[in-house]
Amino acid sequence: MPNKADRKRPIQVKFFVDEKELGLIKARMAQLRIENMSAYLRQVAIDGYEKKPDMPERREPKNP
Repeated sequence: MPNKADRKRPIQVKFFVDEKELGLIKARMAQLRIENMSAYLRQVAIDGYEKKPDMPERREPKNP
């Protein structure tokens, strides 16, 4: 396990949710195809919203 000082983000923030809230968070992440909960929650907390990530590998190929 990496040393806390070696992390890009060394400060941990915790909060509590109930089962229903966790289900809603996971459902929204699945809808947006986001797998990293930390990244999702950080983006929502900072930006106040979430957006679908730009993942070129998931896009449909364009017809030439």
